[in-house]
Amino acid sequence: MLDARSIARKIFHFSGASIPLCYLLFGKNTAFVFALVLLVLSTSFEFLRIRGRLDISLVRKYMQVKDSESRTPTGSFFYLLAAPITILLFQEPAAVASLFIVAIADPLCSLAGLQWGRKKIFGKSLEGSSVFFVVSLLILSFFRFPIHIRLIAALIATLTELFTPKWLDDNLTIPIITALVLTLFT
Repeated sequence: MLDARSIARKIFHFSGASIPLCYLLFGKNTAFVFALVLLVLSTSFEFLRIRGRLDISLVRKYMQVKDSESRTPTGSFFYLLAAPITILLFQEPAAVASLFIVAIADPLCSLAGLQWGRKKIFGKSLEGSSVFFVVSLLILSFFRFPIHIRLIAALIATLTELFTPKWLDDNLTIPIITALVLTLFT
């Protein structure tokens, strides 16, 4: 069920779109530096938070750190780790599209799953995974990939979201695997 903290967490997740947007507006080098700065800040924040030396009640109250993240890095850390890797390793269309997918499709998938998810598949909801696929396909339609490549990439991104093991965060795997698929198939 949706509550204010879940919604706030998902809205925060959307802020990850600032990195691919920076790439589009200012180029690869600026986006890479921006992503690295955010990664360094996030690493510092996570280290202090996990060690119990940083307690930001506002974050706890509104952003809802998951129980599984109380002593491990949050999903946003893994996205900020994936972003500079993706920018560095892949060309603009693949990097930008895959970063938009994880920043937009992933929180929408989660919101849909929380709100309407009834049919479980591998611990996630079929409804949420369907939203992830459709949103990924919509995002990819803004790029000049052939339609069959868009379908393959959206499917692989959805399967990556669905099958990433719990010990490996999907905010890390989705952008890298999606960018790799887009690169290999185009």
